[in-house]
Amino acid sequence: MRRKIKNSLNAKVFLWVFSALTVCSILIYGIVLTVLPKQYLITSDKQLEENTELLVSRLRDMPYEDAINEIYNFCIRNSVAILLDDEKGVLNFGEVKTEELTSTTSSIATTVTFLDDGTEHALVVSSISQTADLISSLMLRFLPAVLAMILLLSTLSALICSKVIVSPIARISQISKRMTSLDMTWKCDVESDDEIGVLASSLNTMADRLRETMDELKNANRQLTDDVEKFKALEEQRKNFFAAVSHELKTPLTILKGQIENMILGYGDYQDHEKYLPEALKATEDIAHLVREIIAISKMESMDLQDTLQEVSLRTSIQDAVEAILPLTRDKDIQIHQNVGTDTVLSVHPNLWNKALSNIIGNAVLHSPCGQHVFITEYPAEDAGNAACQNSLKPCEKERILVIENTGTFILEDDLSHLFTPFYRTDKSRNKATGGSGLGLYIVKTILDLHGMAYCIKNTQNGVAFILYLP
Repeated sequence: MRRKIKNSLNAKVFLWVFSALTVCSILIYGIVLTVLPKQYLITSDKQLEENTELLVSRLRDMPYEDAINEIYNFCIRNSVAILLDDEKGVLNFGEVKTEELTSTTSSIATTVTFLDDGTEHALVVSSISQTADLISSLMLRFLPAVLAMILLLSTLSALICSKVIVSPIARISQISKRMTSLDMTWKCDVESDDEIGVLASSLNTMADRLRETMDELKNANRQLTDDVEKFKALEEQRKNFFAAVSHELKTPLTILKGQIENMILGYGDYQDHEKYLPEALKATEDIAHLVREIIAISKMESMDLQDTLQEVSLRTSIQDAVEAILPLTRDKDIQIHQNVGTDTVLSVHPNLWNKALSNIIGNAVLHSPCGQHVFITEYPAEDAGNAACQNSLKPCEKERILVIENTGTFILEDDLSHLFTPFYRTDKSRNKATGGSGLGLYIVKTILDLHGMAYCIKNTQNGVAFILYLP
């Protein structure tokens, strides 16, 4: 019980207010019970003295007979008894009952003279008052009722005070507990102009600022987490890239080294330099081409395109890329169909954009069987229909969509998510006759990422489509 009271502000405020009011009320009543009768006697004695002096002064101006009547009337008015000493003896004015003899008595002795008699007569005025004793008796009689009233009023006052004072404090305490758990989805609704109201307003202000700070920290943490994940992915990509580069360079270098050594030593057929020197030159050219592409990728990844962007016509850039691939299309008897508007203008880096288009269209022609078709079509974004990719990036604005589709071939679903990985090739044998270095689509990815364009590759009903969102 003591622990509950100790841990409850409501109980402690109730007990303190109840105790204070009860003790103060009892003390006040006791003081009144003690002081009031005594103060009444003092006031009565002082009043009696003043009235007696006034009587004596009036009697001096009256003859004896009139003075006797005045004394008698004075006794009636003031409820006193008077003793007058003259030559006839002691005269008594006023009646004193026997039961009143035990009451408090006040007496004043003085002398008086009359108008027709210059002799001084002794005058004793006695006041027999039961009022003071009656007050004390009545207060003692009503003491149990007064105590009950004091306890009742103290209880009601303590309950009201505990509710008025403790309720807002308890509300603020509950809110502070929610604050410790970083729960800011609340509002302290204590409205007053006192210190508690100021505290509630300060808590609301602090909660708003903490909520804003927490939101900023969450956003910053989310951004930091994303940046860390991107950094990890980039680091992993770089590791894989350099591992793939070392692997791609190791094979042609090993072949080239072996051919040159054998030609120098003159082993077997390697004595025929005219036969193996062209092969060595081809291997050297492959290595040089691979190195150039690696250097190009490195430069692109560190480029800032803001100052190099130019407006180019989509249709013109596509026609240039198609003309560059025409010899291969004739060899494979592949038809290229273009359906691109004349009014689409893009803000791009011209050389990089042309490089990306050439790689995309070149891959479409290269990986199509002979006699197939390549369709290059521009769609409004809202009319693209099945062209949308489920795994594509989310561009800020999707105004147009460019779809480059080659027929007669399909890509395994397991390979689709890896097509933009450096040196990844669907041909597991990595035969140079069926594919390039494996950097073509990675270069496309790098260029399109620099331009903020969304893209993806997916299988269609007729073949494979490269889908590009044009901002």
